[in-house]
Amino acid sequence: MLRLRLPSLGFTVLVLILAGLVWWSWPQRPLSLPQIDWQGEIHKGDQAAEDVVMRQYDAAGKLDLLATARTAYHEPHRDQTILSDVEVKRFRPGQELNLRADQGKVLGSSHLITLWGNVIGTLKPDTRFLTAKVHYDPQTGIINTDDAVRLERGQDWMTGHGLWASVKTEEVNILQNVHGVYAP
Repeated sequence: MLRLRLPSLGFTVLVLILAGLVWWSWPQRPLSLPQIDWQGEIHKGDQAAEDVVMRQYDAAGKLDLLATARTAYHEPHRDQTILSDVEVKRFRPGQELNLRADQGKVLGSSHLITLWGNVIGTLKPDTRFLTAKVHYDPQTGIINTDDAVRLERGQDWMTGHGLWASVKTEEVNILQNVHGVYAP
């Protein structure tokens, strides 16, 4: 026959004291978790999100701009949002645009979008540019950069430094040191 063995009185008191300490030290309200920015500093009010989608509509309620990012991190004290793996698409008829980059930044007050790291931009189905960094203003439809750029259209290509492009007028200018190949 098996004998039931009860724990000693000292062990039971110790377990009850530990349970009481845990209950007494448990927070009475939810803890606010620290928010960490890209440099590892803690700032109250910063917000981060993954798989982010931003939509901007025109006055008629049609989709005008769609921006997606793998991660987004908002810094309210700077009024900016830092993005990673960014894609920006503009849907206005005749003013299509597609921008992709490794990183991006949106300034809250001006909505100016800065993209950097392997930037690829497509203005028409057969026109694209490659550069390291661009600035895009969704209000004016202007894209510009001071960095080295490669512009491709079909089999033709040009390289140079600096780019100014208007999505509205479909005008693209390389600003200096232009070299290119035209294949008729």
